[in-house]
Amino acid sequence: MKPPIIFLLVISIYILPLAISDSGLPPLIRLPSDVILDTAGNPVVAGAKYYAIPALTDVEGGISVANLNTTGNPSACPTHVVINVTLAAVGRPITFYPLNREAEASRAAEASRAAANGDAIIRQYPLNVAFEKSPDPSDPCAKENVWKLNHEASEATIVTGGVIGKEDDIGNWFRIEKNINGRGYLFNWWPSLCLYCRIGYFRIGTVGDGHQLGINYRDESLYPFEFVKAE
Repeated sequence: MKPPIIFLLVISIYILPLAISDSGLPPLIRLPSDVILDTAGNPVVAGAKYYAIPALTDVEGGISVANLNTTGNPSACPTHVVINVTLAAVGRPITFYPLNREAEASRAAEASRAAANGDAIIRQYPLNVAFEKSPDPSDPCAKENVWKLNHEASEATIVTGGVIGKEDDIGNWFRIEKNINGRGYLFNWWPSLCLYCRIGYFRIGTVGDGHQLGINYRDESLYPFEFVKAE
């Protein structure tokens, strides 16, 4: 006697998710398309440490911080966010802190957090970016680790000295978007905290000598990155 068709259908519903779930995520959980993934294919989560490495082929290095103030005080804290192109360098670990309203902005956030074992997943919404803090409490530059936009220079550049969670300071807020023209992701400066519009957001690329990160108002010299989970 052949099994009823309904019985076979029920069995297949329970078995199929186990066969196709090979990403480490719970079965039947589909991450929204705006979720940021690391190089291992896992969601980038808030509070964790990552290296931002170039997504360009045959390009070494990573995002770091340096003192480019050659005419002023060379002993001042290094504040310029740069691409370290030293061979085999991976830069300094960075951490992402999403806007607190992110959970309210999308009903899919609950599924996303469940998929990441309770961690807040980074998506294409406003966030703060910070380098790993210095382990030395006596370091006078220990607090110079949060990214912000510097409007005072001849070019709009990314520096440190920002504040996490300060919504009324537009220089503190950034965004990560998928690079539609190739591999990796692009950083944006997002001053308006607008979740659904493009008004006032600008892509970040290289400026100056080609090592410093800043605003490319004409989308020139864009620099895509991939994220590697730091151990």
